Amino acid sequence: MTDTDNTTNLPPEDKMGFAIPKTPTHSLMLLNSYMRTDMLQHIHSRLHKMRDSDRDGSPLHQMAKTLEQVIDTWGDLNLFECFTRNPFHIDPDYEFRPEQDYLHDIRLMKHHLKCHRKTIKELGRWR
Repeated sequence: MTDTDNTTNLPPEDKMGFAIPKTPTHSLMLLNSYMRTDMLQHIHSRLHKMRDSDRDGSPLHQMAKTLEQVIDTWGDLNLFECFTRNPFHIDPDYEFRPEQDYLHDIRLMKHHLKCHRKTIKELGRWR
């Protein structure tokens, strides 16, 4: 199965998860639906840890920091064998391919991080 297979039933506006996230919640929704590995759990656990420790920063800053941490932890290691299929993936019939899906998820998180950094920069101009 390629990245474009079985996309007819998926929301086209999501761009397979590579849509520009409008809010941190929208970003998390896209990541929940389109990440292919359970690396997703690292995003959730770090977000919860930040929220529970009452760290300063907006949800946007927390989301960007979380993505940065997960990418920094896993991005260069290619330890795909440490991960299983994302049980929340939007396509329940998706054929899991650990190595390709691991790399896909890193690219997807980098896309979201880039979008969040751009938003943070643009918001800084309004101060």
